[in-house]
This record gives sequence, C-alpha cells and structure tokens, in this order.
Amino acid sequence: MFENKFNYINSFTIFLSVLVMLIPFAQITGPFLTDLLISLSALSYLIVILVLNRKFHYNNKFLNILLIFWIYILLVSILSEYKNLTLKPSLTFFRFIIFTFAFIFICKHYKNFMEKFNISLIIVLSIIIFDGYFQFIFGKNIIGLEKIRPDRLSSFFHEELILGSFLSKFLPIIIYFYYKNINLKKIKIFNSLIIIFIIPLIFLSGERAAFFLSILFCILVMPFIFSIKKFIFIILSFVFFSGVIINSNKIIYDRYIIQLKDHLILKKDGETILFPEHIGLFNSAYENYLKNRFIGSGVKSFRETCKSNNSDFKQKLETVRKFDFCSTHPHNYYLQFLTELGLIGFIFIFAVFIFCLINYFKSLFLLFFKKKSNQILFKKYIILLSGLIVILWPLTTTGNFFNNYNSSFIFLHLGFFLNIKNEYNIKH
Repeated sequence: MFENKFNYINSFTIFLSVLVMLIPFAQITGPFLTDLLISLSALSYLIVILVLNRKFHYNNKFLNILLIFWIYILLVSILSEYKNLTLKPSLTFFRFIIFTFAFIFICKHYKNFMEKFNISLIIVLSIIIFDGYFQFIFGKNIIGLEKIRPDRLSSFFHEELILGSFLSKFLPIIIYFYYKNINLKKIKIFNSLIIIFIIPLIFLSGERAAFFLSILFCILVMPFIFSIKKFIFIILSFVFFSGVIINSNKIIYDRYIIQLKDHLILKKDGETILFPEHIGLFNSAYENYLKNRFIGSGVKSFRETCKSNNSDFKQKLETVRKFDFCSTHPHNYYLQFLTELGLIGFIFIFAVFIFCLINYFKSLFLLFFKKKSNQILFKKYIILLSGLIVILWPLTTTGNFFNNYNSSFIFLHLGFFLNIKNEYNIKH
C-alpha cells in the first residue's frame, strides 16, 4: 500500500513538473493553454496533498497571507453589486495561489527540475528572440506575420504587441538561471547569449514601459553583480549607445522621444494635462474608490464602474479633447486595487512592495558592509527580489492584475522568488 502511494506521488510529481515546464511555450500561444496548464498544475498539487500525503504541503507564511487575500477578494465579490462580473474570477483566482505552492513542491521533490525548466526557457526565448530580430530586419517574422506598425515588433504575438513585455518578464528568471547553472558550461553559454540579445530586442520592440522596467531591473541588480567602476562604465556606455541609436533612426526617435512626450504631457488651449493616454482611466478609478473606500467594488468590476464617472475633472477634460474613461482595467495595479478592492485590498499589494524594498536595502547593506557579494546564492536571491520589485513598481502603466494571462507571469515569478527565499533563509 505504501509503495503504491509512493509511486502515485512520484508519477504526479513528474506530471506536475512537465506541466510547469510547458508554461513558457503556452504563454506564446496566449491565455487559453497557459491557464489550462496553471489549472492542471494546481489540481495535481491538491491531489497529492489532499489524497495521497498531506505532509508534502509546504507551509509558507507568505503564501498563507495570499490565501487570506483570496478569502478577502471572495468576500468583496459576494458583497459587490456586480456579482455577475466579480464572483467567478475571484473564486477561480485560488488556482494561482495553489500553483505557487505546486511550484515550490516541485523544486523540493524533483531533483533536476530547475535545470530542465532552464532548458525549456532557453528554447522558448531563443525562438522568440530569433523571430523578433528576423521581423525587425525583414519586416515580417518567420511564419510571415508582418509588422502591424513600423515602430513596433510583435513576433508571434501579432496584434497583441506584447513582445517586449513577454521578454522583460523572463529577463530576471534567465539571469537567475545564469547563476543557478553557472557550472553547467553549455547551459551557461546559452543563458549568456540570451541575456546579451534580450534587452536590445525589448528596446526594438517599441514597448517603452517594458524597456524602462528592464533598465530599472538592471540598475537594481548591477551593484550586486559588478564592481562600482564597472557599474558606472556600463551605465554610461548604455546611455551613450542608446542616444546614438535613437538619434540615428527616425522611427525609433519618434517612438521613444516624440510619442513619449505626447503620452506624458498634453498642452492644448492653455491647459496642461499629464499622462493624457491614461488620465481618464486614472480618474475613473479614483472616483470609484471615493465611493467604495474600504472594500472596493469587486475584482474586474472597473469596466462597469468607470461608466458612472461624472466627476468635474472628467467634464473639464472633455472640453479639451476626447479621452478614454473606460476600459477593462485602469492600467495601474495600485489604482486597480484601490478601485476594485478598496483601501484594505490596497494594503496587501503595497505591503508586499514595501517588504521587497526593505529586503533590497538590507541586501545593499550586506553588500557594502558584510561582503556577501561573492556568494552565488546571495546574487540569485537579489535577482529574483529585484524582479519582484519591478513587477510591483507603482510608477508605470500595467496590465490587469487579475487577468489570467498576466497572473501566470506574476505567480510564476513569485514561485521562483519564494523558493530561493526559503533556500536563502536556511543558509543565512
């Protein structure tokens, strides 16, 4: 009986690891297959711990807080006047939290999982990077999808135009793998090549937010990887070459200078309006927050609450030009939490961000005063911590936090971070 149970657990562990290794491939295709793999992974984990052996459950304070957060968003949805919109996504959000448990379970019980996931990611990113540069040079990708806009690259994502954000989300993980598998020469070489080519392609993709966040991530990790002299040299070299490229290419100059100015500041009829592309959405989110200060109106309810925005600010803006006041989400995680989950929900995401910042500055202290910079584990921890800071960075436009596809990236990174955090805490 014991032997049969052990065989079942071993089979589910292998099955679960394969599902997770396929996620980067699925993320190229879009939300359906990605969400299917996330759901099957969560279900497999629940079978292991609830049916076969509960001792395999990984008890983590951080994930327990996420479970409390899930209960909270579920209660908000029950109390919301938009139950038809909010109840289902709130209820099924549970799978992402369980997926994170599942990811850590695999890392603990499947010996070569990280190495195999690294190989899986190398294949995916190699294909995407080659295809992106191919489209930049020839105007269409390897399967014939042409550029939708002259200043944007899309690769296999075509009309979605998310090539840059896709690559930027995997940048911290591929750098983490560089140090994780630093003694495996062939894998190290492939990781190095991807790191070299990935940032320029993010830049060429024309996704400004993805590029700027990638640069922020690099700035956060560089002090832990390079000496101060090398750090300054790299920054100055980057600024110089970026300036040369931008000023030598009209299309890139238009995207990163002219369009950026237009998206940051609008001056018309004596009025100066900041962030004209999103100011209407920000205003709708804020106005709804004022009506539901503590618990919000429920997950994914913004598409309806934005319709009731009759603020004086909206009326003022409409005299200048037409602005978007409604969408599926307000294009900023923190405003989304305020409007859909209220002040209580906002505390969850803000507390995680502050936790990450505090740990980052603690790590800086260790770097300069305790001399831990040569420890590979320390570097791996910082890379994933910095990646989480960038994901939660408040001063940028974002996707929908509760979108299935977007959540797959967030919780995949969270699984990596919590796994290394546990390892780091044990050895320090």
